[in-house]
Amino acid sequence: MKKFSLLTPLVLALACFTLILLLKSHSPDAKKLHTTLSSQVGEVPDQHHEEETATEIPLPIIAVVTEAVSTTSQTPNDEASTLTKQHVHIQAIPALSQLPELPNGCEAVAATMLLNWAGLPITKEEVAHALPTGDMPYENEFGAFVGANPKDVFVGDPFDIGYGIYHTPVAKLMNQWLPGHVRDLTGTSFEDLLGVIAKGNPAMIWATEHMDSPFFDLEWEDETGELVPWYQPEHALLLTGWDDDYAYMNDPMTGEQEAYPLASFKEAWEFMGSQAITIIG
Repeated sequence: MKKFSLLTPLVLALACFTLILLLKSHSPDAKKLHTTLSSQVGEVPDQHHEEETATEIPLPIIAVVTEAVSTTSQTPNDEASTLTKQHVHIQAIPALSQLPELPNGCEAVAATMLLNWAGLPITKEEVAHALPTGDMPYENEFGAFVGANPKDVFVGDPFDIGYGIYHTPVAKLMNQWLPGHVRDLTGTSFEDLLGVIAKGNPAMIWATEHMDSPFFDLEWEDETGELVPWYQPEHALLLTGWDDDYAYMNDPMTGEQEAYPLASFKEAWEFMGSQAITIIG
């Protein structure tokens, strides 16, 4: 019994010594394994630091859907050919109606929709009140028609009887609210206008109601003696999309998004002076 009691501590000491040697010999491999996993997974990012350094997306926020639709047609030689049609649509721009508050305020409403899209919380009435206004044409004592010029002011009253207003004063007013972000595209080509939409920027445009052919209505002199011809039915809308056949617009007259033939829109827009305004971020 005493012999067993003496051997037992010796056996335990030998076992502990062996275990220590084994741990020392394997510790470099454990360190290597940790290093390998770190290189594969990467360092865990500092979430708090990421939140502090994140930058806000500048306005306007672009939401544009571009679709390419392929169709197969049969040629006279019975050979199949594939045609690709493009569809561009800027989403989530609510349409506003000019009626009943602004019977002649299509420009104010089109401008409001563009400003709202850019993030400015303004109403159509506020925009209409902010527009500069001038006299409706009237016949003076010499039998000549005189009145304000839409290149400078709104001719008449958008809340009542009026003709309208052109791009320059509208762009100037919008630039007071969003300085440096308003772009007057007037005079650009039709293809370039469509390109602006394809990049995700809607545009306020001048055309006619329903894209009808414009007709001469009246001519008068402004205070400088310049002749002002007026064509009906002048109309301002917000262009939000297009494809090979149609232009898609928020129409203040209907308060809805409408689809008008692309060729008719091009003709009416160019006749009315290729006027357009957009906002960039």
